[in-house]
Amino acid sequence: MIKLIGIFFMFLSWAASSNGLSLSLALWFLFGLFLVCSQGIFGHLLFVEREKVRAQYRRRR
Repeated sequence: MIKLIGIFFMFLSWAASSNGLSLSLALWFLFGLFLVCSQGIFGHLLFVEREKVRAQYRRRR
């Protein structure tokens, strides 16, 4: 889902750049590129949080 949002941001900034390139459009494109490339980072962070919750649950038993 994160990759899809990143591609959407990249497409919107590319489509809007036909009127002229601005700094904000370039930043939105780079943000979209970051979202596309960082899906593994987000997946790892979610995995770490799940493991923390599982460890807390095991300690309470």
